[in-house]
Amino acid sequence: MTTVRRRPHPRVPRRLARVFWSLVLVAIAASGSVSAALTARPGPLTALWFAASLVVAVCALALAGRVMFALGRGRRAE
Repeated sequence: MTTVRRRPHPRVPRRLARVFWSLVLVAIAASGSVSAALTARPGPLTALWFAASLVVAVCALALAGRVMFALGRGRRAE
């Protein structure tokens, strides 16, 4: 019995690339926000700003890595 390979929709790689670059831009903006929070005056709001920016940056980088892995896996299958 053979398995049938289904090809992904032709627009999927383009959509994944768009999502990847959007996540990269979010990570860049969040890292700039982390940098600004580090140079701000210390206080509870600054700590909250720093923590939120750091969480957004780490999540965006992790998701961008997953998308990059998916794009690479799709190219290898072709």
